[in-house]
Amino acid sequence: MYFSTKTFGPISTGHRQWRAAELRDSSRCAWAHGYGRHVELTFGASELDDRGWVVDFGGLRFVKKFLEDNWDHRLLLSSEDPLLDEFLALQDKGGVNVNVMDASKGWGPGIEQSCKFVYDNINPIVQGQTNQRCWISKVQIWEHENNSAIYEPTRL
Repeated sequence: MYFSTKTFGPISTGHRQWRAAELRDSSRCAWAHGYGRHVELTFGASELDDRGWVVDFGGLRFVKKFLEDNWDHRLLLSSEDPLLDEFLALQDKGGVNVNVMDASKGWGPGIEQSCKFVYDNINPIVQGQTNQRCWISKVQIWEHENNSAIYEPTRL
């Protein structure tokens, strides 16, 4: 197996972990806050392309655009957030730019579920561009230099 990695960021992203509200004494994550996220994609292939590469990094500009369109200066909220309607009303007034993360797909505003969001949206494109030769084997997202999360899909 061959692997290569590509990192994107920082991407200024806000989020709110509404389920952390019950932990207010020990966690402030229920409040809207943000970080400069970095996203690292690890690509896998059992054979290299005709140039000797796992993936053409130059062909990944769509990833940067996807991340910027979905996260840059956006507030990520769960589709289950009980304050979602209030945040959407604030968006209508021009006070925030919301991206609603579909909880039914396993996506959410935190970095763990954001890893799955990136994988689910980017991996099919990578596989299509490489005729199924290459895939994303791991997504790692840092919210800052001390905290990161990893999603590694099961590959059959």
